This record gives sequence, C-alpha cells and structure tokens, in this order.
Amino acid sequence: MSGFGLVLLLMVSPFVDALKARGVSSRWSSGAAQSIAVCVAGCAMAAFSFVDASGPRLVLIALAFGSIAITIPLHYMTTAEVVPPAQRGAVFGIVAGVGTLPGLVAPFLSGHLIDAAGTPSSGCTTAFFVAGAVMLTAGTFALAAIRPEHDARRLGLGSDPQPSRS
Repeated sequence: MSGFGLVLLLMVSPFVDALKARGVSSRWSSGAAQSIAVCVAGCAMAAFSFVDASGPRLVLIALAFGSIAITIPLHYMTTAEVVPPAQRGAVFGIVAGVGTLPGLVAPFLSGHLIDAAGTPSSGCTTAFFVAGAVMLTAGTFALAAIRPEHDARRLGLGSDPQPSRS
C-alpha cells in the first residue's frame, strides 16, 4: 500500500463519522464514498498507460492503487448495517472469499491481453484500460445499488440490526 493509500485509509473513518453526525445517510456517507473511490481508481488506472511524463504517471498510479484502499473498511461498515450481528462472521467470510476471485482471474486475463497484443507495451496499455473500465463500471453500479437503510428496512432490521431470534 502506498503512503497516499495509508493517509486515505486513516482519514476515511473520521470523514464518514463526521458525515453521519451531520445526518448524511449511510448510502451517501459510506456507500457513495466507496463507489466514488472505485470510480476514481478506475479512471486513474485507465489513464496512466496513456501518460508519458513520469510525474503525472506517478500521481495516477498513487490514485489508482491508493484510493481503492478505502473501499475495504467502507464495504464492511456498509455490510454490517444490513446483516444481523449473529450472521456477520459468516457473511464477511463469504464476501472475503468472493473478493479473492478477481485476484485469480485478473492475472490470467491480463496475460492473455498482453500475449494477444502486437507488443507487450500495447498489451499492458489494453490490460490497464480494461481493468480501469471494469472498475469504473463496478463503481458506477455500486453508486446506484448501495442503499443500506433501504435494505435494512426491507430485511426487517430497522436502523439498528439485531440478532435473529430462532
């Protein structure tokens, strides 16, 4: 993780807490924050292959890999709002397992894109552009789909999820 990512990671919790203290919903305080972070990372990832100067390229790399770091704690905060405490461990385990799938697919896909390209450089450009496009698509979808308060009400959890009684 970069120093930039560490700074963002340390700032995210107080930022979200301040927004919630001002009455901002979880959808916008943590859901939008993680969605926007993924979109920013995706745009930076797609763009840095097209930038030749080392200074701007370094900034784009820091944005791409640093801003994505804040999504993990925000994801767990958002998930905790819609999952009863008794089931959180199991859900977090499943989410962590599913979260490793891109790490299995991305190297294969990137290698294929690099091998299929005319030059390794153009293959890397394509691979980074595809990764950025996927991130931008996922971030945009998440911005529309993350609605913890709505989901908690729909699941009968109210605003403070309680363990289910069997």
